[in-house]
Amino acid sequence: MANIDPDTISNAGNNWLAFSGGPDSACLLHLLAASDLRERVRVVHVDHGLDPESCSRARLAVKIAAAMGVDCRVERLDAVELSAPGGREAAARHARYSRFQSLMEADDHVLTAHHQDDQVETFMLRLLRGSGPEGLRGMQPLRRLTPGWLGRPLLAWSRSDIMDYLALHRIDYLVDPTNEDCSLDRNYLRHRVLPEIAGRWPGYRTSILQAAKWQEAAAVAMQEKAEQTLDELSCTREDAGESLLDLTGWLALDAFPSFAVIRAWCRRRAVAPPPTRSLSEFRVQCRSADHDRQPALDWPKARLHAWRTSLWLDPRPAISDKWRTEWPDGDQCPIPAGGALVWSGIERREIGEHWQLSSPPKGARLRLHPGAPKKAIAELMREAGIPPWRRHAYPALSIDGRLCAVGVEWMARDFAEMLDRSGSRLRWHQRPAALIT
Repeated sequence: MANIDPDTISNAGNNWLAFSGGPDSACLLHLLAASDLRERVRVVHVDHGLDPESCSRARLAVKIAAAMGVDCRVERLDAVELSAPGGREAAARHARYSRFQSLMEADDHVLTAHHQDDQVETFMLRLLRGSGPEGLRGMQPLRRLTPGWLGRPLLAWSRSDIMDYLALHRIDYLVDPTNEDCSLDRNYLRHRVLPEIAGRWPGYRTSILQAAKWQEAAAVAMQEKAEQTLDELSCTREDAGESLLDLTGWLALDAFPSFAVIRAWCRRRAVAPPPTRSLSEFRVQCRSADHDRQPALDWPKARLHAWRTSLWLDPRPAISDKWRTEWPDGDQCPIPAGGALVWSGIERREIGEHWQLSSPPKGARLRLHPGAPKKAIAELMREAGIPPWRRHAYPALSIDGRLCAVGVEWMARDFAEMLDRSGSRLRWHQRPAALIT
């Protein structure tokens, strides 16, 4: 029988075991409870609430853990957490990992009980969905899960290994009836498709696992090439230090290498990449768009823009196009986009009673120089090279209903003169690099 993989387990932080109470996680919990790292194990059952029996299964999971001398906490998800796009399975998985990420610290690992048979099913599902080498390499024993890591200590075990271990040690476990629901893709594959394949090709599991190893080698080679191409296409936006991609160079690549470059870029920015199909559609839009258009690709983790001669990557969360906040007591006011406007100098009340920050009002204008006409804020931002989708994030300061400044670079002339006379200053503390002009 295969050994548990020690490289997947944290020796410095906590190990958060995703405990369904089923045979796989019961086996892993028993192994961990008998190990030297027992004190670092934290057992969590996530109740998705997708069926009427989920609460009773949660109670049974707690009892199974208690029988091994381990406490199990229950985390219950709500409807909002389970409303992500991509179907019920994907939404539940995303919500489950998000909940674990909220519990973790930097040195922590989340441990799951995925095994060889899960690996085979994952390969088949990704093959049917048209995945490339990165997807077909299958689940990795250890991968990044911000702020820590995701470990799979049983990935070398088969399902029969696990069932033999449970029988040998007389370990109780629960049976989740949703595992028989063949409306779910994985269950349909497990109960309907794979038995048919096994009848014709009994050794198919070994063959698929070998194919996954070959795909892993191909994926590593593709990643290395993508990283090199990413470096060649990257350019730095002046002052902000933000990395952009050369749009023309990216479009000159063949389709699949261009997708690999975007995935490499996302890895560097620590965001999950977009689906390949969406990325393909975005590439077509970039090729056919007029020069004044701004193709964009949205997915839950980020947004990709094509603007002027570059590609821009903005991680989420984005802020509302229209926002407003009252300046609180004190000399600084937090900004939704990040950081805070900080006032120093004379008392603010000597200038006005009501201080307010908001997104720049539509059509707003400022007179920057004596005798000069007022100039549209949108035009000032365009001249400064600020992308249209970021302009609403700049704080517009109004005092007693009069627009005095946008950001810290555009100030009404009389307001700027008042600052000079009084020795006062308005600055943007901890300003996000993406909003530096």
